[in-house]
Order: sequence, then structure tokens, then C-alpha cells
Amino acid sequence: MFPKYRHFQWIFTLLFLVANSAAGWHQVSELPTLRVAKAAATVGDNIYLIGGINEDENLGGGAPALSRVDVYDALTNTWHRAADMLTPRIAPQAAVFSSDIYVFGGYNRMAFRGEFYKKIVEMYDTRTDTWVKKRDMPTLRRNFGTAVVDGKIYVIGGSVHDKKFGKQVSTGLVEAYDPLTDRWEKRANMPTKRGRINVAVVDGKIYVIGGHILLQQGLGHFVDRFSKRIEEYNPKTNQWRKLRDMPNFKYAFTTVVVDHEIYTMGGYDMDDSLKRLDLVEVYNPKFNKWRPSEPMLTPKLTVAAVANGKIYLLGGRGESGRFSPIVEAYDTGFRAVDAKGKVSTRWGELKKTNE
Repeated sequence: MFPKYRHFQWIFTLLFLVANSAAGWHQVSELPTLRVAKAAATVGDNIYLIGGINEDENLGGGAPALSRVDVYDALTNTWHRAADMLTPRIAPQAAVFSSDIYVFGGYNRMAFRGEFYKKIVEMYDTRTDTWVKKRDMPTLRRNFGTAVVDGKIYVIGGSVHDKKFGKQVSTGLVEAYDPLTDRWEKRANMPTKRGRINVAVVDGKIYVIGGHILLQQGLGHFVDRFSKRIEEYNPKTNQWRKLRDMPNFKYAFTTVVVDHEIYTMGGYDMDDSLKRLDLVEVYNPKFNKWRPSEPMLTPKLTVAAVANGKIYLLGGRGESGRFSPIVEAYDTGFRAVDAKGKVSTRWGELKKTNE
């Protein structure tokens, strides 16, 4: 190489090393509480883990619901406790409006009496570290999803109790909550009734992906199946439309949105005897296309959250069924634009956060 161009070689080499140092999944921390069936929400650079079950106390499946809230600071790679939720709950759903976290539904356990689902809604103020009770959900349901668009929180799908047959059945019910007025309103039903769904928001539209369908057909006969379906909801027009199905038949995966794309991670392989997956697939709603991404460190069922362009997987249950407290992160390279319209630099993020 000619001497006058040699400095360009070093620049290209440095850029290559920098790019690859941030690539792939890395273990960055461990959960302070071995919890499952928790809700996760991000405000700023903090990821909040809310409720669930303590896995250490869950031998035989009898662990009580948690009210505990653990907070992960993605900038300092440290954990701290926040104020406990008012009502201990297992498998609640969380949504963020402004700097407040709203927690919907979930259930608790009573000895020898089973699971008791709740319509409770509580709001956590991240600025004051306090909780406030809000108006209950209009409909008692489980395994629903939530989404936030234009100041409204949408509670979508799930399952409701069929009084006639005494069983849970899937629903397409959509109800919208206004945090400013503490009021609910009904919106257009989702075309495909289903629960255990994944919900994501991209460019003001809501995408419901996959899920489980349990419907009553005929006297005492129920249809029980899993779905690859994707449906899009436009809150402005209050209309739904069906999109192309998922390319792979999977279930119980986790979903986040980064830079107008939907990342789906982990879960069960429904075509291979419920084998756990390390698969990461990315869906671009604008072009209605999928692409593969870097697989996770280990196949598992997990919960994910995003802080400043990094995806965090917060523990999970692996192939053997054992729970792992590992927190792993993947740097997508995307950085949010701040209020002044400037993109934050990524040079300070190049070191692994556990070093």
C-alpha cells in the first residue's frame, strides 16, 4: 500500500474492531431476584421489573405473588430497589405513559384455592417513587397485551371466563385507557380472538403477533391451537387489517421495538416438540418483511426491554427448565434522538458494561 494511504488502513482497521466489539449478545449482569412471570418497563435509562414469582420459593408451584420492584440502570450497570407495588401480582402487564408506569391485571395465589385474577390498575411515578391506584379495567381478563399510542393505553385480546362452560376462552376485545382522565372506552375488536400475544407499536400503529386461540365450538367442544397471525391496528381509524403470517411457528417469544423494527426473541418452536429457541427474527412493518438477526446466547423463554438502542434479556428459563438470572444485552447501534434533535454518541458505549 502506498505510504500516503497507509493512515486510511489504520482508520478502517479501527472502525472494524470498534464495530465488532459491540456486535453480538453479551452477559452484562444478573437479576437481584430470581423472578418469573414479571412485567418489564423502561423509562429513560432505567428498566423496571415488577411483580411476578420468586423462583427460589416456587418449588411445587406455590410461591406467592411479589410486589417487589427492581430497577436496572443501563448506564451504570447497577441495580436498586424501588417502592413496592401496592398489590402483589403474578403476570401483570405494564405500559409507560410519559415517565409513569401503569400496571394492569395479573393474579395472586391463595393456598388450596387456586389463582385469582384481578382488574386492578396501579400507576408508578418514577419521579417520586410512589404508587397510586387507578380505575379498574372494565373487563376481567388474563394473558392480554398492552400498547401505548398518542396518549392512550390499549388493552388487547387475552382470555375471559365463559360462564356457561366454566372455562377460559379467547377474546378479541380492545379497550383503551386514557391516563389523563382515568377513563376507559371500547375500541374495534381484534379480528382474531387470541391470548398470550405479543404487541408492538411502530409509527403509531399497533401490531399483534402470534398467540394462543381457545374457542368454544359446539356443545362442550373447544378448539385449542396456536397462531402465526399478524394483525395491524390503526388507532386513528379504529380499523384492523391482516398481514402476512410469521415465517416460523413459534410461541411464548418476547418482543421489543428498535428503530421502527420489531425484534422477536426466544420462545418455543411449535414445529419441534416445544424446543426452546435462541432465534432472533426482525420484522419491518413498512415493507412487511422479516430478516434474521444475531441469535441469543442460549435458547430460552425470557422477557426483554430496550434502553438507548440496546436490547436486554432479563433472565429466562432454558431447555432443562432451570431458571437463569443472566441479563444479556445486544447493541443494535440505534441511538434515540434527544429533545434538541441531536443523536447521542455511541463512543462511550463501546466498552462492555461488565468490565
